[in-house]
Amino acid sequence: MLKRHLLLASLLAGTFAITACSQQTEENAEAAVESAGDDVAANADTAAAETEAAAAEAEVAAKDAGTEVAEGAETAGVAATDALKNTGEAVVVGANEAVAKTAEVVADGASAVENKASENAVEAEQQY
Repeated sequence: MLKRHLLLASLLAGTFAITACSQQTEENAEAAVESAGDDVAANADTAAAETEAAAAEAEVAAKDAGTEVAEGAETAGVAATDALKNTGEAVVVGANEAVAKTAEVVADGASAVENKASENAVEAEQQY
């Protein structure tokens, strides 16, 4: 019977030792989980702040890019208007020059016809 009691006492002592060890391990695990949770929360807050800062920078960059595009479009519009105006002026000048040259050639031709007609008239009078 003594052996039985010793065996039972040994089993109880072993159970208490395992339970005590398991409780300490469980407490350590809880502490590790809490610590990891705190780390995750801190990292999430930091990431959220950095994301907000990056979003703000991106918004400013987008506004700046939009302003630059608008200014570029305005400059291009002015340049296109100037080019169109210059083209129109060149067409008018070219048309005026063409009309003037045509009028000059017609006048020269009319003078040549008049001169030849006069010569022919003189020759005709002299023949008869």
